[in-house]
Order: sequence, then C-alpha cells, then structure tokens
Amino acid sequence: MLYLTGGRLEPCWLRPNLPSPSRKAMSSNKNLVHGQTLQAPNSSGSRPPKTPLPLGATDCHHHLFSPAFPKKSGTMVARAEVEDYLLFKKRLGISRSVIVAPSSYGTDNGALLDALGRLGTDVARGVAIVDPEISDGELDALHEAGVRGLRYYFMKGKGVTPDELRKMACRAADRGWHVQMVGERNKEVLVDWEDVLKQLAAPVVIDHFGYAPQPEGERSATMDVIRRLLDTGNAYVKLSAVYIQSKAGYPNYADVNEMAIELVSQAPDRMLWGTDWPHTGAVGQKPDGAALVEQLSLWAPDDQIRQKILVDNPSQLYWCI
Repeated sequence: MLYLTGGRLEPCWLRPNLPSPSRKAMSSNKNLVHGQTLQAPNSSGSRPPKTPLPLGATDCHHHLFSPAFPKKSGTMVARAEVEDYLLFKKRLGISRSVIVAPSSYGTDNGALLDALGRLGTDVARGVAIVDPEISDGELDALHEAGVRGLRYYFMKGKGVTPDELRKMACRAADRGWHVQMVGERNKEVLVDWEDVLKQLAAPVVIDHFGYAPQPEGERSATMDVIRRLLDTGNAYVKLSAVYIQSKAGYPNYADVNEMAIELVSQAPDRMLWGTDWPHTGAVGQKPDGAALVEQLSLWAPDDQIRQKILVDNPSQLYWCI
C-alpha cells in the first residue's frame, strides 16, 4: 500500500515510527525484543516468553477499563488501566497494540480515546463502537485520534442489522478503516452473516476465531464460513482469546491448536494475533501471557510467517492510513 508524503507516493512501511518489515529476519538479535520478568495485573505468571518477539510485534486485541471512565450502570468487569497494560506489554516484549472498545462501555469511547492520547498513535490504534447515526465529523475526529475500525456484535435476534452494517462499512471504507465482528459464544452466528460479510465495502476482521465451537473446531460450520471468507481476500482473522471456546482450558488451551495451524497455513497474510488482555471472560485462572506468545510459535513455527502475523499484517491494516 502507498501513501502520500512530500508530494510523492511511498510504501507505508516507510512511514516514520513504523518498524520496517524489510529489516533483517527475526533470527537477528537486532530485530528481537526480549521481555522482562515481572508480574502484570490480570495475567498469570511473571516470566517473559521463551521466544522473543520481533521488533514491531503488535497485540491486535486488548481492552482497557478505568474507574475514571465508569460504566453508566453496573460495576466494571475488571480494572485494567493504561499503566497495567504497559507492564503486561513490557513483560512480553510487545511493541505496539490495538485497543478494542468493550461492550460494557457501549458507544462511549472516552476510555479508548484517553488511552490513545496517552500512548500515542505511533504505538497504539483503536477500534470503536459507534451509534449508526454518528456524524461524518465525529467519525473524522475518531480517525484523527487513531481509530481505524468499527466493532459490531452479531447476536441472534439483536445487535447490528445487515442494512446498518452495509451502510457503516461504506463509511468505514471511505476512511480506510475495517469493520470488526464478534459473534456470540456457543452460537454459530457467523453462518447467518456470510453473505452480508462477503458484500461489504470495507475489510472484515473476525474476532476470536469467530467463536468457532469446541470440540468441533476445524470441523465446525463456523470454520467453513471463515475459510470461504478468507478466500475472498477481504477478511482477516484474529488468533485471540483462546480461552473462550477451549474445552481443554488453562494452561495450554491445546484443543485450539489444530484450528489455528490450519488458518495460518491457509492465509498467513490475513492473520492477526491478540492477547485479549485483561481476559475478562476467563473462568478461574487467567491466561499466562508468555504462554500465549509461545502458542503462536507452535501455530507458526516459521520466523517469516510470525513476522507477517505480528508486524506486517497489523502495519498494513492499522498504520497504513
């Protein structure tokens, strides 16, 4: 992808503050970021990953919750502030991240915008939840703040409608954004949306393996839909939140592995990785962040493929516009 600078078009990889995927391979120590031993909130363990991350590695899915931005009703599902995430990020050796608006804030993106302002858009981007009646000016302001996508919940009988999604996808595409969908646990709602998603003007990002159920996993109807969406060349999949659908559970979530390996093999250029910190849906033990990094190495043992998933693909989706 190209962007305009100084009156000429240049590859987006050359944008200032962006790690270049043309640097030496991950095997070079100069291109590796070693984590640190420390305890971060909302995460099990304290050791760094055994496999260091490449410079520019991006956590493409995490949330933030702060008492400075209380919910309009009820209690916060977690306390997970910018300072807490920075500890988690340092422990794993993460360079950049994508803050995803959680459902608990509704269309109030105050916490998201505050975090983007504090972290800086060279290392952080955002995905917002908005009202379908939002003005163009408000969308432009979100873009200026670092938002690059819109998140939608697909649920049986509620949530966004197909017409709303089509209209908002056009508005997202006008700004170089994507639309991000999250399904419903234990319900294969992605099947109902396949035709709509194939027609959208903006790229589609599928959260959390599309909530493909276990133990069916790679044999599920949801995975069949994901395969076909990837074939269109307009979809991405987030390899994230392994704990949500896993029946094997902590610490390894091993039943997700076969499905993840297949997805990486089919479309490495369309894979994104995320921690889903602070893991609000975890029952019992919180995932170990270092183990999540090492699990990705199992899914994608080739250095260059991990470079795509962790650096190149996020650079194109979140930082080229």
